Amino acid sequence: MSNTQASIEESVSPSLADSGNSNAAGASSQSNTTRVAAKRKTITPRSEVWSHFTKFVNSEGQSKGKCNYCDREFCCDGKKNGTGSLKYHMKQCKKSPTNVLGNNQCQLILPNKGLEGEVGQITTWKFDQEATRNALAQMIVIGEMSFKFVESEGFRKFMPVACPRFRIPSRLTVTRDIYQLYLDERAKLKQYLKSSCSRVCLTTDTWTSLQRVNYMCLTVHFIDNDWKLNKKIINFCPISSHKGDAIGMMIENCLLSWGIDKIFTVTVDNASSNDVAISYLRKKCSPRGFCIANGKYIHMRCMTHIVNLIVVEGLKEMNKSVARVRGLWNSTYLMLDTAQNFERAFERFEEQDTKFKAELELGEGWPTTNDWSSVRNLRDFLEHFYEVTLRVSGTSYVTSNNFFDELTEIDILLQDAQSNVDIDFSVMAMKMKDKYDKYWGDIDKMNMLIFVACVLDPRHKLNYLEFALSEMYNSGKSSEWGKTVFVNDPQQKVKKRMKDLFKRRVIENGGEDQTSELDKYLGEATENHDDGFDILLWWKVNSPRFPALSKMAKDVLAIPLSTVASESAFSTGGRVLDQFRSSLTPKMVQALVCTQDYIRNPSTEEEIKKIEEQIQELDKIDNDSSWNALDPTLNS
Repeated sequence: MSNTQASIEESVSPSLADSGNSNAAGASSQSNTTRVAAKRKTITPRSEVWSHFTKFVNSEGQSKGKCNYCDREFCCDGKKNGTGSLKYHMKQCKKSPTNVLGNNQCQLILPNKGLEGEVGQITTWKFDQEATRNALAQMIVIGEMSFKFVESEGFRKFMPVACPRFRIPSRLTVTRDIYQLYLDERAKLKQYLKSSCSRVCLTTDTWTSLQRVNYMCLTVHFIDNDWKLNKKIINFCPISSHKGDAIGMMIENCLLSWGIDKIFTVTVDNASSNDVAISYLRKKCSPRGFCIANGKYIHMRCMTHIVNLIVVEGLKEMNKSVARVRGLWNSTYLMLDTAQNFERAFERFEEQDTKFKAELELGEGWPTTNDWSSVRNLRDFLEHFYEVTLRVSGTSYVTSNNFFDELTEIDILLQDAQSNVDIDFSVMAMKMKDKYDKYWGDIDKMNMLIFVACVLDPRHKLNYLEFALSEMYNSGKSSEWGKTVFVNDPQQKVKKRMKDLFKRRVIENGGEDQTSELDKYLGEATENHDDGFDILLWWKVNSPRFPALSKMAKDVLAIPLSTVASESAFSTGGRVLDQFRSSLTPKMVQALVCTQDYIRNPSTEEEIKKIEEQIQELDKIDNDSSWNALDPTLNS
């Protein structure tokens, strides 16, 4: 009996020992788990339903949510159930303050008179947390505000008074809302491009931020099915360098990501890297059928940039009179225009501060009465170029049909200036005319689509084109090679190439050769020259008469004459990515710049005002440049 008991004790003892070790190990494991759990930070639920429910775990270990108003319980396990049932109950709960009688009804409101297009319109309003958060995100994007604005003391005092039921989100939540807004608007635009246009015109340029990050802006221009001109920034993204191959490759990638497979033109400035980029696009896009005529007409040079080069060339011959006024104030057109109004003020300043005059005498000297007269003459001369720059820089109206008007005006202006009695002024005009002839003196070196745009203006057609060409290239003041160009009959060149483009457009639409449609348009009388003439409205009304030609007009009239559309985005980028927000990632910078462009609806007057402000800012920044005040595009 004792032997049996001893054997039993021997057999039990190891198990008890193992049990003790197991308990010790379990205790140790539990202790480690407790320490890990203590280190882990508690995550606050982000869903809005937890403002109305209390989360708990029942006796069976299930995650539950209890309604704060009716005490009903719902399963809310993150992996099995989610919060769908809680959201549904929140809308149906009769005891919820948002659903009691009266609170769930819409209110009638009369919008403020300051809201454009809503004066006198009675609308309904109902509180919506998500809609309010979306509107808050739009306000921050349009106003270019900091994300931490929502956490400011002033905003947190304002919202409980304006809308007590709105739960103010954190800046992290606002950041997510803004990026989601960007994705939503981008998706809408992508669908709109597929359904509302066949070909797009592009403008692009590069910029270096204060972070020393290279950015490329790519903008699309198109006329939609309702004959409205559209301009949208589709990419504001970092780029490896400003080299042509890198620019061309990035444009190609952007077009592929957006699903854009037909481009008409790409407007760029005269930088050599852009020539390389255009060559790259021709090589890549032509085999895919992305562009017409194997990319022959894809390259469009920025008109404002060429005007810039013309004036810079002339101002190199700036006489002493202008130099003396610049000594008072660094003056180009806008500054000359301002400075000449303060001639008497500077005379008074001369009397009160003799040191200022003495300092100027060490340089070009103090301006005389004749100097001020010369400055006014130059001011009047530069004003024409300044106004041309503003007109061709617009993005809310068609500009390609007016290219020849602006070109003719510059040509006549330079020809008249060359015969000026002032020798210095005449020499300056000759220098400018030489630079003009380099880019626009030979019709064969110009993009023929510009002349097609002129013909597609029902006020011009071929008659005006013939007259303008004869004045520019066959007058006694023009050069011999200009006469040679005209002898070759540029009007017939334009007409022939226009017919070729028209035939391609008809074939793309699956139709037969309808050259008679083009002949019918050219054979009709031209419209009257009226300042209020709306060319897009004319084509919208007459598109049933010219179905194929009107589609061609959509492509050609959408061509932008300048890269201002892309370069103006750099002003926005400079404000968004300032010294106080330099930690923003390129991904977020693109979201802010693009979303602002998608949701903002600036009028033509506002755009012109912004361009003028940019011109003044640029002129202040670069005191050594003589042209920045005339050129609203050179801000990169």
